[in-house]
Amino acid sequence: MKFKSNGKLLITSEYLVMKGAMALAIPAKLDQELNVISTNSDFVNWKSFNKDNQIWYEEKFFLDKGTLIYHGEKNKMSDLIVRLFDYIHKFNKPEKSIGNEFIWKINFNINWGLGSSSTLINNLSKWAKVNPYKLLFSVFNGSGYDIACCDKSNPIIFQKKDNYLSVSDTTFNPNFLNNLFLIFLNKKQDTQKSVQNFLETDQSLSEGINQINEIVHEIENVKDITTFESLIERHEKIIANILQMPTIQNEKFPDYNNGVIKSLGSWGGDFVLATGDEKSVDYFEEKGFNTIRKISDLLYV
Repeated sequence: MKFKSNGKLLITSEYLVMKGAMALAIPAKLDQELNVISTNSDFVNWKSFNKDNQIWYEEKFFLDKGTLIYHGEKNKMSDLIVRLFDYIHKFNKPEKSIGNEFIWKINFNINWGLGSSSTLINNLSKWAKVNPYKLLFSVFNGSGYDIACCDKSNPIIFQKKDNYLSVSDTTFNPNFLNNLFLIFLNKKQDTQKSVQNFLETDQSLSEGINQINEIVHEIENVKDITTFESLIERHEKIIANILQMPTIQNEKFPDYNNGVIKSLGSWGGDFVLATGDEKSVDYFEEKGFNTIRKISDLLYV
C-alpha cells in the first residue's frame, strides 16, 4: 500500500493561527510517500529515505505488552514513531502493525520546513484509518493547518475554532506572481520549541488576530504588488510586536531595496517570502543564501 501527502507553507498568521486567526496556507508541489509492505517478520521495520534515495534513518520495533519498543539508541525519531503507534493502537490491535515494513520517502529537503512530520502523520493515518488531526495532536502542539494541506492541490484558508477546524479552498494567483520568491535561510527552525514558547505567553491577542484576519481577506483579493507589499509589511509589524522580536527584514536584510521580505512559519529559520525581480536573486546569493525559488516553482498557486 502506498500513500502520498503534500508538503506546505504557511503564508500568513504564523503563531496566531494556533489561537484562532485565519491563515492562508499553500500546499507544496513536493510530497512524501509512505509504502507499507507486509512481511513475515515479528517486528515493525522502518526505513526513511531522503530525496536522494539515501537511507537516513532505520529501526526495528518490537511489541512488548501492547507497546512498540526499540533496541537502538534513544532518539527523537524513534520516540516519535512509538508515540504515533501508541495512539494508533487505541483503535487498532497492536498486532496489526507487526510484520509490516514502512518505507518513508521524502521528496524534498528535510531541512526546508515543508512538513516532514505532518506528511508522515497524514500518510500513517491513511494506513491506520485514524483521524489525522487527532493523530497530530496526540504528539504535537499546533493548529493542524499542515495536515489540511496534505491532500490539497490548491491554496486554503484555515482556521482553528474552539470546537472544530475550518478549511476552505481559495485562490492565490496575482498577476505579480513572478515577483514572489522563497529564500531558504540555511537553518531549520525547531517548530515545536517555537510553538511551545509562544503558547506559554499570556498576553491578549484578540486585537492582533482581528487585524491579521483583515489582512488575510485583503491578500486573497489583492490586485497589485504595491498593495501586497503594504499588507505583508503590516503583517510583519503585528507579529513582531506580539513576539517582541525584530522583523526578518530589519534583522537580516536591512539593506534590501528591491521589495519587502516576510517571515514564514517559525520566525528565524526555514523560508522567507520576498518581493522583487531577478536582481533580488543576486542580492540573496551575495548574502550566502543559494536556495531561492519562485513561489510558483514550489507551491500550488
